[in-house]
Amino acid sequence: MGGDNNLSGDVTVKIARLQNVRFPQGCHLLVYSDTGDSEPRLLDVGNSRVSTVCSYPAGNSADPVVFAAVFDQVRRLYPAPSYGLAVFSHASGWMPAGSYAGPALRSIITDGADEMEIPAFAAAIADGSLDFILFEACHMAGIEVAWELKAKARYIVASSAELVSPGFDPVYEEAMPLLFQPEADLEGFCRKIEANYQKRSGEYASLTLSLIATAGLDEIASVLHGEQPCADDDVQSFDRYDKGLFYDLYDGYRNLPDDKRAALHSAIDACVIWKGATAEFMPSYGGFSIKFHSGLTTYIPSEQYPGLNRAYEQLTWHKELFE
Repeated sequence: MGGDNNLSGDVTVKIARLQNVRFPQGCHLLVYSDTGDSEPRLLDVGNSRVSTVCSYPAGNSADPVVFAAVFDQVRRLYPAPSYGLAVFSHASGWMPAGSYAGPALRSIITDGADEMEIPAFAAAIADGSLDFILFEACHMAGIEVAWELKAKARYIVASSAELVSPGFDPVYEEAMPLLFQPEADLEGFCRKIEANYQKRSGEYASLTLSLIATAGLDEIASVLHGEQPCADDDVQSFDRYDKGLFYDLYDGYRNLPDDKRAALHSAIDACVIWKGATAEFMPSYGGFSIKFHSGLTTYIPSEQYPGLNRAYEQLTWHKELFE
């Protein structure tokens, strides 16, 4: 939980709710928490308790060296046959730190003015070390993000659009135990989240969520190799206020010939094994209608963002598809 920012209060609420999660003996729910008003801590949470495993000196929790060190410590202290990772913080998908000023557009994990970029986040995680990565964060269902993480985890749970507060914590108590089954019930987890959002009122009933099987990413890449996305104005976007940063992956390649469109559709369906979205997304706050939701997004280079275009060319996804 990267909360050394304006999410400090959210972290406090989330830890209190995680305390009520019940899971089997021998399982552990560990929370690395950094907020603006307390030192970073590693907590053992759940089954009606919160205990401090370790406290750390004040530092930069968005530093990948710190992130990797905590991972290593967890594996030493809590050896287990499998691990999953949930991340709560501000996020902006693949975009580099400081590249775009705006609310909730901050790469992944923020600590004050510092941000961790996706390549550094991926490098801090050992290949094959995670069953899943669950992002309780905005804009993390990008093909670019999934590609960086495909060797790290078998599954990714993420949102194409922003993740509307209060996020997942209203259903932690009923949804989190599904992650502690012998085979994590990620689809069941997603359905619990979707059902909760459907009960919310007004703008808060806005959701996009996907369950991505990383084994299916190679086939998508094979179909799209050398192909350029379409810049039509009506391509489904998942940005509020028409920022033009996160477009639906399938809709963004509407310019492909019919046979390739069919192949792309099939590849995405095999990769995105569950998806859910509301019909509208925060319509009174610069939002949008969701007419199409494949479960993955992509960036489409634009003259509006020359700096982002250059940064995009450095991503592994771009290099392996277009160079």
